[in-house]
Amino acid sequence: MVKQARFDQQLPIVALGLGLGYHLLRLIENLSPEQPLLVVEKRRDILTAALRSIDLAPLLTRPGTALLVHDDPATLLQHLNAQLPQGNGRRLNFWGHPPSLRAEKTFYLKLMEGLQGTCGPLPARRRGLNQDCLRVLILNTDYFLIPEILRAFKHLGHQCHLVMIDKRREQGGEILRRILQEVGNFSPDLIFTVNHLGFDREGMLMETFQRGRLPSVSWYVDSPRLILNLYQGPVSELCTIFVWDRDYLPDVKGLGFEQVYELPLATDPAIFRPRPARVCKPWQAPVSFVGNSMVGVVEQKLSRLPADRSFLELFQELLKVVRQHPYQPLARLVSEAGLEAHPGWQYCGAQQENDLEAALVWAGTRDYRLERVRQLSLAYPRIYGDRGWQELLSPPFQLHPEVNYYDELPLVYAASQINFNATSLQMKTAVNQRVFDVPAAAGFLLTDYKEQLGELFSIGNEVICYHDPGEIPELVRFYLSHPRQRQGVIDRGRRRVLKEHTYVQRLKTMLACLRRNW
Repeated sequence: MVKQARFDQQLPIVALGLGLGYHLLRLIENLSPEQPLLVVEKRRDILTAALRSIDLAPLLTRPGTALLVHDDPATLLQHLNAQLPQGNGRRLNFWGHPPSLRAEKTFYLKLMEGLQGTCGPLPARRRGLNQDCLRVLILNTDYFLIPEILRAFKHLGHQCHLVMIDKRREQGGEILRRILQEVGNFSPDLIFTVNHLGFDREGMLMETFQRGRLPSVSWYVDSPRLILNLYQGPVSELCTIFVWDRDYLPDVKGLGFEQVYELPLATDPAIFRPRPARVCKPWQAPVSFVGNSMVGVVEQKLSRLPADRSFLELFQELLKVVRQHPYQPLARLVSEAGLEAHPGWQYCGAQQENDLEAALVWAGTRDYRLERVRQLSLAYPRIYGDRGWQELLSPPFQLHPEVNYYDELPLVYAASQINFNATSLQMKTAVNQRVFDVPAAAGFLLTDYKEQLGELFSIGNEVICYHDPGEIPELVRFYLSHPRQRQGVIDRGRRRVLKEHTYVQRLKTMLACLRRNW
């Protein structure tokens, strides 16, 4: 927690929540004596427990530190305003103690709203969502989808404002304060985010928007289970969630969210478009596959689990089930494998369960993808991706570094006679972006079958798919030797994509849904 904290050394720090004080003792080791630190706590019994548990003398005797304990926000605000320096727009560093924020989120929200430097309570929204030009505030964590969304909103005539968030450098309290300040300055009609990025686990931002009657929308393009499983805040009827795979609808609704809908992915034809042959020439190949090996991703997730043999054994046993019966929630996997009494499972907390489920999804994807990619060997395929492929593949596979999504990937798609796809196990029914990007770039796609595929395209006419790995070699042979049939699929698929499957079309669908509800 302290290692991740980044503070402006010229500004006071307001620490929300005392806890037992361990995090604050670590914090002051890295602060200059001149930097003011104001610790705010609601409950006196928390202070008593902290004093009995640990020596807080280094914190309490530090010059510039003040500890304020009271259960009335107005009283605390009086003391805080008296101790905080005037001027400089009352800019502050906020640093929240997560358990305290979860337990007393309304209390700490009132404090943040009352302190100068926040936007204050959000005014009631009056414009509604039926305006021709909406004011949309987009929370941006540098996620790959945001530029396409921004262009699509602007294409539809809406005014957008981006709030850049760097979770590696900013703490939750500071992120919340800055978002609320931007909301106050921009007065948006709608908050937009991808995967709920920018929202805190404790639900303070959600609760603030609810109190201000400000609607928000989140488009999930990755597993909501791996994100919302750790969410401990309130739900809001003003929060609408779209998921790219309908298999997650019950999961999200089960958490209490009422407005949850399916919305497939799409493409941006300004990025994925036909390119001149001379530009594509260096990328020409009979067959190409672009994707992560998942080797490093799995190792990273496993490293977050406790260094105990029982957890690794649990992972290995559950992976066997995933290979036979993928797409299941973790609890169901454990039950199906009869591992409820396994020591590793008995000692799993919420974070460990989340990391374990993520590791299983990515390990299953690694195995699923490798089995299918190996079927391409007859065509000496090019594989673009991370170094993990070097552990999994050897000649005749031609291994190449990762390509840039915006500049190089469209050229790969346009220059390859066949672009191969093997979908992540995050997706049970849905298709990924490649299904739209490849035809938009005037490329040919061979993909695995998904239920959503037949709802979006005419299979066999606008897109070619395989149901089983054993079908792949023959399909590759046929379409490499029949360029006319290949081109026909490309042309028909591209027409369909440009007509129905762009981000502009998706946002039209999204906004129509929001306007019906609000």
